Amino acid sequence: MTKIGYAVVDTETTGLLTAYRHRIVEIAIIQLDSAGRVTDEWTTLVNPDRDLGPQAIHGIRAAEIRRAPSFAQIAGDVVERLRGRVVVAHNWSFDAMHLRAEFERMGMETPLWADAGLCTMRAASRVIPSASRSLVDCCTAIGLTGLAWHTARDDAMAAAALLSHMLAFSPAAVRITAEHKKAAGWAWPQMVRAAVPPVRRLPADHVEPHFLARMVERLPRDEEPVVDAYFAVLDQVLLDRQISVTEADSLIKVAEQFGLGRTDAIGVHHTYLRELARAAWVDDVVTAEERADIDAVAALLGIEADTARHTIDEARAARSPARVTVGGLVLRPGDKIVLTGTMHRDREDIQQQAAAAGLRVTSAVSRRTTVVVAADPDSLSGKAKDARTLGVPVVGEDAFLRVLSAM
Repeated sequence: MTKIGYAVVDTETTGLLTAYRHRIVEIAIIQLDSAGRVTDEWTTLVNPDRDLGPQAIHGIRAAEIRRAPSFAQIAGDVVERLRGRVVVAHNWSFDAMHLRAEFERMGMETPLWADAGLCTMRAASRVIPSASRSLVDCCTAIGLTGLAWHTARDDAMAAAALLSHMLAFSPAAVRITAEHKKAAGWAWPQMVRAAVPPVRRLPADHVEPHFLARMVERLPRDEEPVVDAYFAVLDQVLLDRQISVTEADSLIKVAEQFGLGRTDAIGVHHTYLRELARAAWVDDVVTAEERADIDAVAALLGIEADTARHTIDEARAARSPARVTVGGLVLRPGDKIVLTGTMHRDREDIQQQAAAAGLRVTSAVSRRTTVVVAADPDSLSGKAKDARTLGVPVVGEDAFLRVLSAM
């Protein structure tokens, strides 16, 4: 009789409870044969179409998730990797709950219930009672060191190593039950596989190429480019003195829409920097903070520091009003703001500080909203999406808190 293999699963999610619409943002499935030897591994980020929750815990950025498939797009790959195998996870009930919820959203019934999977956490509590429940402690207690942690792939590999160890030295603790066999024999439907390629996490030190590098050198056009449209988007994008991946995409789209090539965009960038320098000189003094602000904007726009310094000196003679504001984001009492995502600082503290400064914190985005403050400026939350649709700026938490402290 053919022996049953294993499928070790690990998921990263936007939060703990599916009842609160939390979703899977990364999944890994490691296949093992009946003896516990790894035969295949597969992992991908998953676009949850919502904010990413506690990013400080799972470490996934919205810029990465934007490139990732939805769960529905990789469901066929998940099914084929579970089909005919005993499903395994460290804290199986958690992963089962989220997998079950994702399939239920697609209208699919699954066998992924609490007793259907082999839980290495529960097994380890019997084999190594001195260890805590964490995967790290369980692996360390039996000498499984040198493992990587905190991604779905790494944690699934660690759980697979823990299972392999117990199969070899404590097989009774991981005995396959009738419920496990029933789930392994589930008649999963035939589904499309490899509809989209998996998307892996970017290295921690990855730096996105400057958005100018993604612009074409020159676009054919019949008339002069509409630079004011690009200038206006640029002004909004630079409010929080950073350019998110989403904002970079917006600049590229606007440039293409109005026939701006890379050379044209560079010209607009220099114009913008001159406007900023003129604004700094309006009181006949450029402070250290204002110089730092101009230098920061120059770097974001791909302008060399020497050019930025020359622009500041050159702008001193100009006396006409500038069209931009030094420092970027300006908030005034009465302005409406909306918060979205899991903030690094306590949200209630932020709301209280905002209220004390005279700002109005609202729960919904409208055309009267001044800014939406996001834990991650590339946020996929409904509020961030509404803001982009309505043309309301989405700014980062840190930039907002700096302005708030200065109010």
